[in-house]
Amino acid sequence: MALRFSMAGLHTGFTLWHRLPMLAAALTPQGKARHGNELNRMVSEKSAALFDGLRNAQREMVRLTVDAMTGRLAFEDMPHMTASVAAAGMQPAFRTVKANSRRLKARKLQQKF
Repeated sequence: MALRFSMAGLHTGFTLWHRLPMLAAALTPQGKARHGNELNRMVSEKSAALFDGLRNAQREMVRLTVDAMTGRLAFEDMPHMTASVAAAGMQPAFRTVKANSRRLKARKLQQKF
């Protein structure tokens, strides 16, 4: 989990490096027209990752509850339940951050050449 958070921080840095000029340019009418699609995509990806994360966390809680009720959950596993729910909930956000970083780096390379 710690490795995933550190990698997400790295990918977030790359993404912000590419998106901050777009956000600054969006304050002008020409920049808003030029970068409007990317700004809309940014918002929609974050909301989609939020709802996917909520759904995954809920699914993991239901799975753990069923395991506890049926006796398949060992007593030694109970302290790790919160980490399991958190990992399930954060997975879509980690995936989205990594995909954005790769996509924006590839886009920047295509624009240079």
